[in-house]
Amino acid sequence: MVHELGHGFCLPDASSTDGTPMSASFYDYPNTHFSQAQKNAILAGPYGSFLS
Repeated sequence: MVHELGHGFCLPDASSTDGTPMSASFYDYPNTHFSQAQKNAILAGPYGSFLS
């Protein structure tokens, strides 16, 4: 679910298994996290003003 939520916030799939929910690491949930770059992209996206 958290992977699909990331897509809902306009995040693309990760190109490697990087420990984020946008990669195959989502199978390790809840031991995964969004990177700072992904957090910045979410806040800069169309729903960022709603979240901040």
